[in-house]
Amino acid sequence: MRYLNAAVLLGLGLWCTRLARRQRRLDAISLYDPMTGLLSGRVFTCERWPAAIRGAAPVAVLYIDLDELKKKNNQDGHDAGDAYIINAARHLQRRRGIDQVFRLNGAGDEFAVLLLGPDALNAQPFANALLRDLGAAGISASIGGVVTVSISHSQRASVLPRAEAAMRTAKLERGRVIFETLAADA
Repeated sequence: MRYLNAAVLLGLGLWCTRLARRQRRLDAISLYDPMTGLLSGRVFTCERWPAAIRGAAPVAVLYIDLDELKKKNNQDGHDAGDAYIINAARHLQRRRGIDQVFRLNGAGDEFAVLLLGPDALNAQPFANALLRDLGAAGISASIGGVVTVSISHSQRASVLPRAEAAMRTAKLERGRVIFETLAADA
């Protein structure tokens, strides 16, 4: 009987170890973009962005879109396009740190940088520096940015769609930063 109990306990231990290993793999798949290693858009939209909206610290979003991806894919193939995305992600990660840089769509070339607190107040010069850094690496990008110090939920929630709209405007001229500062609460 003692050997049977030991065998059962050993089997349970092995099963728990395998289960924990699978859980870590699933966590990595859901948290990180497999191509770039950046946090996924799901983490941004389901966790970090809602928390930023609920917070009271200044908040800024830089919405970044790579300008030359379609051209790279058409001229040099999808492997070259993937390399372009990976190179951009490395520069974004190096410049900011992995914890607040997100690849928004696992099949696209859009990224977000979330800045909170004092960092948010310096978002515009940061966006300009980021654009210069990417350009120096041969990466053309358009950046839309919005910052607010408001504690109004509706104003904070408008930061992301406004940053995306600003990026789309910047995209018309390629390689540009369009930045907006929302008024503080009255």
